[in-house]
Amino acid sequence: MAAVTVDRVRSLVMGNRRVKTATVDIAADADTWVSGLKLIESLSALSETNNAIGATFSGGTVTFQTAGAENNVLVQAVGI
Repeated sequence: MAAVTVDRVRSLVMGNRRVKTATVDIAADADTWVSGLKLIESLSALSETNNAIGATFSGGTVTFQTAGAENNVLVQAVGI
């Protein structure tokens, strides 16, 4: 498992939750992103090519499932 390439990250607070939005490049299936959150409660990932991107998360780390490389993936994680 390799780390994704992070192009940009933004942090904000909504109520009592922290939100991380990021643009990442995924090189291969099972690449990971350490979000900086302690616990992710919700995650969304959008590919610019409309390919399906799966993701699992444990604590603050996300593991992406893709069919191959994906560039400029928009990710939003909500948690604490």
